[in-house]
Amino acid sequence: MVATTRPRKKPRKPYPTFPLTAHPNGQWCKKIRGKVHFFGVWADPEAALTNYNRQAGDLHEGREPRPAAVGDVPSVKDLANAYLATQRDKCGRGLITPRWFDDCMTILKAFTGAVGKSRRWDDLRPPDFTRYRLHLYDKYGVCAIERHITVIRSMFKHAYDADLIDQPMKFGQQFNRPSAKEKRQSRNLKDREHGKRLITPDQIRLLLSASDAQMKAMILLGINGGFGNTDCATLPIAAVNLQKAMIEYERPKTAVQRMVPLWPETVAALQCVLGGDRPKPRLPAYANLVFLTLFGSPWKKDAINPSEDGDAKVHRQQAITAEFHKLLKRHKMDRKGLGFYALRHTFRTWADEVKDQHAVHRIMGHSIPGMSGIYIEEISMDRLRAVTDHLRNKLFTQLNQDRP
Repeated sequence: MVATTRPRKKPRKPYPTFPLTAHPNGQWCKKIRGKVHFFGVWADPEAALTNYNRQAGDLHEGREPRPAAVGDVPSVKDLANAYLATQRDKCGRGLITPRWFDDCMTILKAFTGAVGKSRRWDDLRPPDFTRYRLHLYDKYGVCAIERHITVIRSMFKHAYDADLIDQPMKFGQQFNRPSAKEKRQSRNLKDREHGKRLITPDQIRLLLSASDAQMKAMILLGINGGFGNTDCATLPIAAVNLQKAMIEYERPKTAVQRMVPLWPETVAALQCVLGGDRPKPRLPAYANLVFLTLFGSPWKKDAINPSEDGDAKVHRQQAITAEFHKLLKRHKMDRKGLGFYALRHTFRTWADEVKDQHAVHRIMGHSIPGMSGIYIEEISMDRLRAVTDHLRNKLFTQLNQDRP
C-alpha cells in the first residue's frame, strides 16, 4: 500500500483586510498585473506582508523590485533570486531552455545553502569558492562542475551589471572552469571504464529489426542525420519533405539551418510514423510534431507550464532515453554511458571519414566555425549526399543504387 500525503489546509487571513492570499504551495501571494507573486511562507504572515509592502510600488507599476537587503547589503540569496528572475524572463521568451533554467535553480539552491543564504555577498572570499569547488569534485564529474561554476559566476556578474553590488566578485584562481586537459582526462577515463559512445553496424541493424515504427524511425534519423533525443522529439512535420527525401529546418538549439538528405529506409520509416495509425495529439500544440507517444504527448517535453493560478512548474519527460534503454537491455547491449545520443556520436565518427567538415556541420545543425561560417552561403546537395551515402554504405554494407 502506497502512503499518500494529505494536502495541507490553507490558513485563514490574519485579519480581514490582510492583502495577501494563502497559496497551496505554502506561501502568501497576490496577483498583480495578471501575474501571481509570492512574498513569504504561511507560518510568518507579518514577514510576507513586509516583503509585499516593500515591493508593492514597483510591482503595481510593472517594474522589477530591487531584492531585499541585509543592512543595505544584499545577501547571497538576494543575488540568486534576482538572477533567477532574469533567467525566468529569458526562458519565457525562448532565449534559454526550460531545462537550463531548472539547472540554474538547482545549482543556486545548493550554492546558497552551502555558503549561507542570509550571508552578505561581500563576506564571501576566494577560500569560500575554493572550498566549494572541492565539494563539487567530491560529488560531480567535470561537465557538471563546469555547469555549476558557469551559473555561479554568471549570477555574480549579473548582480554587478544590474548594479545590485558595487564591485565585481573575486573568485580566486581555484574557481575557474575545468581546463581542456581536465575534460580530456575525464573523457579518457570514462572511455577506459565504460567504452566509447559508439554503436557498431551489427548492433544498429539488430536494434532496427527489434524496434516499433517510431523507435525505428528515430534510430534511422540518429544514424542517417546525427539526430539526438531532443532533435527527434521536437522535429516539426513541416521540416520533413518525403517526396524530396529531405529534412530542412532551423535547428532550435543552434538556430543553424539544417539539411539532411534521407535514405530510402528513413523515408519509409517516417511514412509509417506519419500514416493512419498516428496517435491523436493530446493538445493542439503537439499536432505539428512528427513523433508522439501513445498518449499523444511529445516524446521529450521541457516546458514551463503556468497553471491557472499562475504558479509555474517545470515538467520533464525523457521518454526516448527510457525506451531506448529498454531496447538495449532487452538485447544485452546496455552499459553505462551508452544511450540514444550515442547514435549522434557514431554518425559524427563515421561521417568524419568523408573529410568534408562543412557538409557534416550542415547535416548535424552545427555552426561552421571561424570566418568560414560567415562566407559560406551554400553547400551543394552532392556534398551532403556524399556524407549520408557513406553512412548508409557503412551501415548496410553496400549502397543500393535506387536512391531517389
